[in-house]
Amino acid sequence: MHKPDASALQTLLKLLTCVLICKIVIAVVLSYRDYMPPNFANEFLQGRQGYFFGSYQWAFTVHITSGPMSLVLGMILLNERFRRQYSYWHRCIGRVQVACVLLLVAPSGLWMAWNAHAGLVAETGFGSLAIVTAVCIALGWRSAVKRRFAEHRHWMSRCYALLFSAVVLRFIGGLATVAGVESEWVYPVAAWASWVLPLLAYEVSRQ
Repeated sequence: MHKPDASALQTLLKLLTCVLICKIVIAVVLSYRDYMPPNFANEFLQGRQGYFFGSYQWAFTVHITSGPMSLVLGMILLNERFRRQYSYWHRCIGRVQVACVLLLVAPSGLWMAWNAHAGLVAETGFGSLAIVTAVCIALGWRSAVKRRFAEHRHWMSRCYALLFSAVVLRFIGGLATVAGVESEWVYPVAAWASWVLPLLAYEVSRQ
């Protein structure tokens, strides 16, 4: 029996990942009706009435609007065919992506991290994610400016692995719900696993 080659499996995996990302982005956009204005019966907003309004609300709004955009732009930028055929647009979209992540996604994520549920472990997990994401995209941008394009692609791939944490976090949450797991350790573990695992997977795939 004919076995599928590695490239075909890799293409299929990429396609399925893109479909999953698009599904998450659509789900986030559809959830805006519960966030603007805030519906505190929503699972994510439960228990946040005491500190939601003010700076946290601004950070939250910025994060849920810029985050999905960065995921979509990242998919376009990592597409090799698009990069080769439309290098000008790759550079233009890349500048938008750098500004989006450095000025919106990472700062808002860092601000929100200090009010994460489940205490210090979750707070430091999400805070570290925001800082590492900003560092990766800054180094990626610097590499592009210096025309170190191979290095640039590695840093931007790392950055996207970190942005992909939003997808992994929802997957972990959904899996815990289906499994009926309501332990207090689930959210703190997810705060770290959601970005450490994708980043580790990328580094292993480079070997």
